[in-house]
Amino acid sequence: MKPLIYVIDNETDYLQLVQYVFVEFLPDYAVSLFSSGETMLSSLQTSLEQPALLLLDLHMPGMSGQQTLSHLKARQDWKPIPVVMVTSATAKGEIQACYEAGANSCLAKPMNIDAMKTLFKQVCAYWVDTKGHNTLPG
Repeated sequence: MKPLIYVIDNETDYLQLVQYVFVEFLPDYAVSLFSSGETMLSSLQTSLEQPALLLLDLHMPGMSGQQTLSHLKARQDWKPIPVVMVTSATAKGEIQACYEAGANSCLAKPMNIDAMKTLFKQVCAYWVDTKGHNTLPG
């Protein structure tokens, strides 16, 4: 079974690019796309399979990436899921707040296919393949 990656971003064009990159260049992973933190959290409640990794946009209307992260990390069963915050614009305080809320990493949002391919390959190799999605931080 392929490791499942959740990508949460309110920009439809970006999500379509992400899906293309995973299908074309990272076929070893399954990807589920969500346009808001709310839809991702409700899907996570009903899903039988937990994602191996979340790629979460910081700036979204409604529930922000940071609020989504806080909801996620508040549940004991979801706490071990690695979360990589992805954002196009950040203030120093925002990144610090994400780490304090439980983010595993904060990265600049890749804006073209080559950058996405490189970044997602590295992130998945590190957080999914190396870490193993069933290991708890200890």
